This record gives sequence, C-alpha cells and structure tokens, in this order.
Amino acid sequence: MKKILFLGYNSNQTKIIEKIKYFKKNITVKQSSKKVSYNVVKNFDLVISFGYRHIIEKEIISKFKNLINVHIGFLPYNRGAHPNFWSFMENTPSGVTIHKIDEGIDTGNIIYQKLIDFDLNKNRKRLTFSNTYKKLIGEIENIFIENIKSIININFEEFKQTGKGSYHHSNELPNLLKSWDQNIYMTVMKYEKQKREFIKKKLDLLDQIEQTRKKNNINWMNILRNSLKVSPSKTLEILDMINQDDDKISKLFKKINEK
Repeated sequence: MKKILFLGYNSNQTKIIEKIKYFKKNITVKQSSKKVSYNVVKNFDLVISFGYRHIIEKEIISKFKNLINVHIGFLPYNRGAHPNFWSFMENTPSGVTIHKIDEGIDTGNIIYQKLIDFDLNKNRKRLTFSNTYKKLIGEIENIFIENIKSIININFEEFKQTGKGSYHHSNELPNLLKSWDQNIYMTVMKYEKQKREFIKKKLDLLDQIEQTRKKNNINWMNILRNSLKVSPSKTLEILDMINQDDDKISKLFKKINEK
C-alpha cells in the first residue's frame, strides 16, 4: 500500500487528489493544510505540496527526499508568492512547474514545466488575474494527471534550475491591486506609471543632493581661504552653513530610502 500526503488544497480546490486516489487501488491519500512535522511525514511514501501555506521544516527536507511541489510559475521566475501577478507586472515568463522541494523557496530541481503565453497585448481587454490564475491551475493539474504514473512511482527525470530568476514575498503586492478580477493590462499600465514616477522622484532627490554638495565644495574653499587669512569668527560661520547643508543631505537620503 502506497501512502501519499497531500499538503495544501483539498478535494474541492483541486482535482489532483481524487485522480491520485483512483489511479490505483493500493494508494491512500491523506490531505492536510496544517503545518506538519517529520514524525508525521516519515509515515508516508510521497509528499505532494500544492497551495500549501507553510514552509516545510528543514528536518523534513534533510531526512525525507520524496517531496514534490506544484507551482503556478515558470521557475526560476516568480518564486514565492503570487507568481501569476508578478509575471505580468515584471514582464517575466508565465507558466507552471512541478519540482522537487529543497531548503530554498521554489528552488528545487524541475520535474515538469510548461510555458504559457497569455498574449497580453492581443487579449488586453479580457485578461484578469482571476481568469489567468484559473488557466494556470488547469494547466498544472493536467500536467500532473498526464504524468501521474511517473510521479506516484517516483520515476522521473529532474534537472537543476538555471538563471537567477526572481522572488516575491506575500507582502509585496502594491496598493493598486484592489481585486483579482481587475483587468491585467490596465493594472500593468498603472504599475509602469507608478514605477516611472517613483524613479523620477528618487532621481530628483539625487539632483538636489548633487547641487547641495556642489555648494558645500564652494563653502569648504571659503573656509580654507578665511582660515588662511586667520579669521576664526568667519571660519566658524561658514562651518555652521556647511553643517546645515549636511543635515539637508541626510534628510534627502532618508527620503530616497522611503518606499
């Protein structure tokens, strides 16, 4: 009897679980969305993660090798949270990947992968984050089912991810995202505009810093000139002006670091 632990989505959220159950009579599947320990995992032959909200413990990864993740992103791009959203915002490949789980986040060896071209420009009026998400879910489920025999029997080839790719945390979603049903093309346009405005603001601050530093250079020369003339009072006056400008520079640098 082969025992499989399915972490994340339940039978109402994905058809993969039922497909595994009925693939062979000698298969049992336990589903859980809770955080599990090695003492639980060690009782299974295979662990499959899909829509799982917890990071799998290092002890599990080091001691249990048959760990597979189902990810709606074209790895190594858009590892982590909301891969569908960021593929459009950053113009990176959309797709789906089934991969081994290692100690990184979505960094394990790839087992199966498919590139999905939504053709945003052509379909700009109808594409939303919701309907593209459903498309990706359907694609990854189909790939899993098509290769269910090799996955269940742990009889597949795997290859390392190449390239740096990208990663996003769950708290990185911008405020312009109000609903998953909103139009992707319009959201991308707004995001690009915000990004241009953000960059311009930072460049303007750098220009202010540059101008202030130029002014400071003149002030330092004035200090030297007055020092050479042995005028302590005038030198202190100029130093005070320099300190004021340095305070301005510090405040401008703080603004640059603001998000």
